[in-house]
Amino acid sequence: MTRDDLKKFRALDLDFSAIGLEWGGEFVPYFCTPVGAEEVGSIGCDGIQFVLLPDDEKVYCVDPAMGDVGTYVLPVAGNFREFLSFLLCCHDANPLSQIYFLTEERFQTFAVDEAEAREGGDLEELFDAKDAALAKIAEAFDIAPVEPYEKVKALQAAFDPSVLQFSDEYYDTLGIERE
Repeated sequence: MTRDDLKKFRALDLDFSAIGLEWGGEFVPYFCTPVGAEEVGSIGCDGIQFVLLPDDEKVYCVDPAMGDVGTYVLPVAGNFREFLSFLLCCHDANPLSQIYFLTEERFQTFAVDEAEAREGGDLEELFDAKDAALAKIAEAFDIAPVEPYEKVKALQAAFDPSVLQFSDEYYDTLGIERE
């Protein structure tokens, strides 16, 4: 289901960059991108990518800039539709990439910051593209926004990173022995 949903998502006529899910062209994995990862999208900053892993329905965030051993790759949704419902709530993928290191209070400020930016009126074109993309996603998948913080925190708390498979580059970059 998740991969079928990803294909459907990619076929939508929308501005993916407006919602922090740029994709297209050649997928460029980072040293900490698990072997066999399939790109969902990238926020376009600091190498942060959202990926699917082989034989897994979860959506993962790969964060080479802020991560560490055990946190470079963390789940952010149980499946692709859940990920999209979180995206609808946050209006952008970026907040989902930061849940693991934010308090809930700080996470909630993303919505406040966006509301203030909308009121400022300087980014009207971006917000129009964002709103159009989110509306198309909600309609295409018949989903509603879902608050992600507690669900993502629970997924991440239960996650065992030892199940991830990394390339030799991962171990070489970090100077650690392959397990």
